[in-house]
Amino acid sequence: MNIKNFLEPKGIAIIGASKAKEKIGWQILSNLIDGEYKGKIFPINLKEKEIAGLSVYQNVKAVKEKIDLAVIVIPADFVAAEVANCGEKGIKNIIIISSGFAEVGEEGKKREEKIKELAEKYNLNILGPNCLGVISSPAKLDLTFAQAKAREGNLAFISQSGAIGSAVLDWIQDKNIGFSHFVSLGNQAVMKENDFFEFFLKDKKTDFVLAYLEEMEDGEKFMEIVSRLAKVKPVAVLKAGKSQAGREAALSHTGSLAASAQSVEAGLRRAGAISLSALDDLFNLLTLWQRKTKYNNSDLFMVSNAGGPLVIAMDSLEENKLALGKFSASLEKSLKKKMPSLAGVHNPFDILGDAGADRYEKSLEEILAEKYVSNLLILLTPQTATEVEKTAEIIARLGKKYPEKMICTSFIGGEAVGKVKNILAEGKIANFSYPEQALSALGRFLNYQAQAAKVKPFNMRRQTAVLKKQENKQEDYLESFRFLEKYKIPFVKTLAIKTESDLKKLKYPIALKIVGPKIIHKTENSLVLNLKNSEEAAAAWKNLKADAGNYIIAQEMNMGGAEIIVGFKRDLHFGPILMVGAGGIYAEVWQDVQLEVEDLTRERALAMIKKLKIYPVLAGARGQESSDIFALADVIVNVARLARENLDIKELDINPIFVKKKGVVAVDARIIK
Repeated sequence: MNIKNFLEPKGIAIIGASKAKEKIGWQILSNLIDGEYKGKIFPINLKEKEIAGLSVYQNVKAVKEKIDLAVIVIPADFVAAEVANCGEKGIKNIIIISSGFAEVGEEGKKREEKIKELAEKYNLNILGPNCLGVISSPAKLDLTFAQAKAREGNLAFISQSGAIGSAVLDWIQDKNIGFSHFVSLGNQAVMKENDFFEFFLKDKKTDFVLAYLEEMEDGEKFMEIVSRLAKVKPVAVLKAGKSQAGREAALSHTGSLAASAQSVEAGLRRAGAISLSALDDLFNLLTLWQRKTKYNNSDLFMVSNAGGPLVIAMDSLEENKLALGKFSASLEKSLKKKMPSLAGVHNPFDILGDAGADRYEKSLEEILAEKYVSNLLILLTPQTATEVEKTAEIIARLGKKYPEKMICTSFIGGEAVGKVKNILAEGKIANFSYPEQALSALGRFLNYQAQAAKVKPFNMRRQTAVLKKQENKQEDYLESFRFLEKYKIPFVKTLAIKTESDLKKLKYPIALKIVGPKIIHKTENSLVLNLKNSEEAAAAWKNLKADAGNYIIAQEMNMGGAEIIVGFKRDLHFGPILMVGAGGIYAEVWQDVQLEVEDLTRERALAMIKKLKIYPVLAGARGQESSDIFALADVIVNVARLARENLDIKELDINPIFVKKKGVVAVDARIIK
């Protein structure tokens, strides 16, 4: 798909251009003209002869010159006919601003399907319908009906919501931020977010990509493209509904190992994208983006004139995966000579409540002169000795002196600190109302920079086809164990018990279970544990009642070790999502799990294990024997291979799998096809 011609057209037709200033057809035409677009503009209107000094045409076929892009702003019922006209005219790029499609119900869905058919017939690039339009700064192109005007810059923003898009455009008016491109996706009938991610990978005018998405239809393609893009340019994604869905999802070995919200998180992480949870995160990251710096290290240094904000900031460090750096001995010695005796010279550095601009200047000059100091957060609260404006001027000057360093501030207060925002902005200093906001943005950005070079390209394998089948069939219990055997996953000796003599083929103690397609949880009515000999087992076997389709199995019980759950669920958009977590009968209660996409390596499997809350137990906390996490990692990798090679399997749970001092052994397995 040739996005360049779409975003940098030399001739544009506005189908539905209007003289009426309250109509979108006028607003888009006006924005295009006011933006000093240098190409040719062809207004299309059935009644008018001239609009804004431009000759008007009744339809695109009446235009003799080449048209690279058509913008449609007419009632939904007439859109398909105009798309067909464009196709016949040879216009390959279309933006449909008009609403009244899939977002309004069945009739709208039929209209949208017709547009898709026409796009396929004429090989069209169609953006929308129901979108705000696009802005392309390199082409001086503003084809939106947004009121705000974006300045030129290096940020590309993709939004599935026109309202969110216009809000961001308005918000950056007084910020030192500009766009290379803005794209409102609308209903994504034809063109998707992935088409634009691919364009931004090669676009030299873009060095940061931000996206607000409400749905991700092709997660595998997203991971393939963004894993290459995020390696060279930051990509931040706010996925709507993710947090709410995550709270509602049940991580259970009785059904959903991973809800779509958690699949999105796993997909974003694998792609190397920065995951945003709320609009605050989006705006905070944009605030930080004013100061584009080269990554040196993630160590954070903090300076404050008040202890309370420092305490609050310290509380936020761990949750944002940040760590404090340490002052060198020479810096401590130098600062002690210039600071009051009561000031404890260490990081974080409290320069005390009576600090004026001079004390801020002396401490900041010393700290920023150190080569190892790359990231500095300066806190200020207005007190009697505080010189707010002078301090802001000093910080802005230092911001210009050290452009390679990440310097941000949190001037906490109201009227007293409200006047300094423009002063700080002149030095490209990102100022936040509260320390938590600054640390949230710093955490996301610095952690991205630390990991960017390590992101490996994701190779798309199309692992979602099986989900088109609606039926869910549970695999035979013993057949599930045969899958484990094939993929070298050790499991406890298990036999189907048909006669009493079968009970003599096992080492005791044993457990008896009723298994079958309707048995998910083992309860006291279907499970008997710790049978010590064949006589006890025979008596228990006779008391167990297996319904039609079910049968009784026996398993040896010499397991021991930590109980872990391992499995996968095939997500409709992202393919198999692997899971490891605290297992056993309380798996749903603990919800201590880590998720990853299917192209696992042993290194990434080990990383999953080490992120678990139960990991200290596995590592041998309080003098306990450590568990064989390497054998567990091998199981996770083998389950990932099983998922890739068996497209008919939708879900697999192994719960529990006992992790011993040496090796592992699976006890229960459930496969859904």
